[in-house]
Amino acid sequence: MFNMLLIILKRKRYTIIASVVAVAFASISYYLTVNSIYHKSIFVFAEMNGSLFTIVTLTLGAVIAILLGFHIALLVFRRDIIKSRAMGDKVSSVGGATAGILASGCPSCGAPLLGLVGLPLGLVSLPFKGIELKLLSIILLSLAIFIVTKNIRKNLVCQPH
Repeated sequence: MFNMLLIILKRKRYTIIASVVAVAFASISYYLTVNSIYHKSIFVFAEMNGSLFTIVTLTLGAVIAILLGFHIALLVFRRDIIKSRAMGDKVSSVGGATAGILASGCPSCGAPLLGLVGLPLGLVSLPFKGIELKLLSIILLSLAIFIVTKNIRKNLVCQPH
């Protein structure tokens, strides 16, 4: 998986796509986490939630942004190179990207989303104040990246010459 990702990212176009998506998503995540909720101060966020929680939240947000950038670059590569796509791969790709988007920002921003699936007080029952959602997002994005790279490898090997 990592070898295929490195090969694809050696092409300037896909590196730019991954970088732009990662920076844009990280900026949106930071804005949702700090600027719009905590009066535009990372220090207020840290004071309200603790330093460790702030560091973990921002780090996981950065990891999600990077993985989402990789994922989008892989999808563009697959679209450019491979014409046939399996339905299962589409579902996993959409699921991983959706989880990454939903887990961005602060956990309280995702609370209304839990209400849509019947868990309006879901964050109250989570022991780590919603960091679990970010970890789930990382797992789903990693799985989606794995499936897309596997699909790319399979279709590149199976293409007629």
